[in-house]
Amino acid sequence: MFRTYISQLRNRYPSAVEGATWMMLSAATWSVMVAIARGLKDDVHLFEVVFFRSLFGLLFLVPLFWSKNFAGLRTSRFGMHMVRGLSGVASLYLMFGALIFIPMGDVAAITFTRPLLASVCAIIFLGEASRGHRWTAVIFGLIGAYIIVRPGISPISWGQILALVCVIAMVINSMAIKSLTRTDAADTIVMWQMFVFTTVSLGPALYVWVTPTWEQLGLLLLMGFAGTLTQRAMTRAYRSADATIVLPFEYTRLPFAAFMGLVLFAEFPDIWVWIGGTIIFAATVYMAHKERQEASGESK
Repeated sequence: MFRTYISQLRNRYPSAVEGATWMMLSAATWSVMVAIARGLKDDVHLFEVVFFRSLFGLLFLVPLFWSKNFAGLRTSRFGMHMVRGLSGVASLYLMFGALIFIPMGDVAAITFTRPLLASVCAIIFLGEASRGHRWTAVIFGLIGAYIIVRPGISPISWGQILALVCVIAMVINSMAIKSLTRTDAADTIVMWQMFVFTTVSLGPALYVWVTPTWEQLGLLLLMGFAGTLTQRAMTRAYRSADATIVLPFEYTRLPFAAFMGLVLFAEFPDIWVWIGGTIIFAATVYMAHKERQEASGESK
């Protein structure tokens, strides 16, 4: 009966709605993960935070694959999984490092440029159509990023630099995800990423190792769960609908992150972050709207 009900829901709602729902869930769990990393920054070393996020994320997936005799791990694209894993773990180091210097909302707003840059990379590397409105959206998105960072007007912090470099790693990661979803299942993609994450992050964590307290370990466990759910939801969002449809809904990260930052750390993004983030958001919505218009015209 439950499977029948789920099937009816999928038939009733279009793939765009399903993709948007998965992306908003990804944004919410991302905010939980970032909030925990922000709260632990003074007590647990960055290298250990990344390792435990990876290890616990992997452990949460093991029962799922155990029940299927690990059949879901079969892949013919090991190289692309390595690209996805290495770019993903690099983005974690950079993002958690940025949280040491700037508020959660600022990090969320700066990473908003990822969808626009990912769209350009999709044209270059994945063979998607090059359209004028994509480039227009990118230009306005970069203007929004300039307003957030304001180089030459206010000093650029290490947090902003790390967040900007993080975007580059995230774009590479997005392209790898989009490519892998054409051939591999969502859980396969996430499982391989967790393998790479855990293996790569173990060495740096051992170098600075200090055993966490039980309370810290509990928070790290929750962070691993939130991180795994973030990745699974994001992968399903990409698989459910085209990137231009689901990416705008990633911008719910800003209100989620701003709310948690305000409640937990008494921090709130300044007016320039909201203005810049809104411009980037508008640019991405514009791009998605034009994509849908052109797709509709081509289908007639």
